[in-house]
Amino acid sequence: DELSMFVDMPAEEYHSNPNVVGHSALVSLLQSPKRYRASLLAGRTVTEAMEFGTAFHTRVLEPELFEQTYVVKPKFDRRKSADKEAEAAWDAQNEGKKTITESGLSDLNGMFESIMEEPHIEVMVNNSYREKSFFWTDEETGIECRIRPDLLVYDAQTKKIIAVADLKSTQNASKERFKKEISDRGYDLQAAFYADAVSGVLGRAIPFFLIPVESVSPFCAASYEVGSVTMEVGRKKYRTALQLLQWCRANNRWPGYQLGQSDVIEIPNWAAQAVLNDV
Repeated sequence: DELSMFVDMPAEEYHSNPNVVGHSALVSLLQSPKRYRASLLAGRTVTEAMEFGTAFHTRVLEPELFEQTYVVKPKFDRRKSADKEAEAAWDAQNEGKKTITESGLSDLNGMFESIMEEPHIEVMVNNSYREKSFFWTDEETGIECRIRPDLLVYDAQTKKIIAVADLKSTQNASKERFKKEISDRGYDLQAAFYADAVSGVLGRAIPFFLIPVESVSPFCAASYEVGSVTMEVGRKKYRTALQLLQWCRANNRWPGYQLGQSDVIEIPNWAAQAVLNDV
């Protein structure tokens, strides 16, 4: 059974061991080991953008859990004692739940509906094992690694896994704009890291899809299979990051942007050419 190789666990448990690295840690490490180390010592912090991303993923991937977890809080006039009492009662009744604004809920519903309006995306979402965790030890470096794919897409008839897919909240899901975001946000590294891990455990090549969904109306959604060149770039990035992490751990050194010497710096080529070609 292919699915038996993957683990069901809460997200908090998945993130609980800081010594096991996921793709986000490797992206941070490539920015600088010092930045990675600082975030590691500070512990996992959840930003407002991350909160929205979690709500979005829950709305799409775990709708029943979303209903149980998120609630719109009514507006109370705290100048009135009756409202204060009503608010206290409401808070007690909804203890442990996450509050969301009416507009936030509307946006999440719009994003969900936009996904389901695209037949090729709807098929991937509906025919998938969702948020399964997988752990392994990298053979070359001995570093413990982890992934948690949003979607392990399966064939409707055989139930065999045929693709990995990841949902992304974005401002612009068009091909021309989103390709820049792939590079800027390290989605290329993630794609290769995930695809290689799943392909390795299943013993066959598994493609990786990114599903960007705009977080503003009209919430356009798209689906892109990550191409071979981008995969190769991402693979080189994560291999470099793992080797760098191995070196940092072995030497207990966590440098910033330089390894003890100055670099030569130039302005971007387009900026230079704009002036030099005008002379």
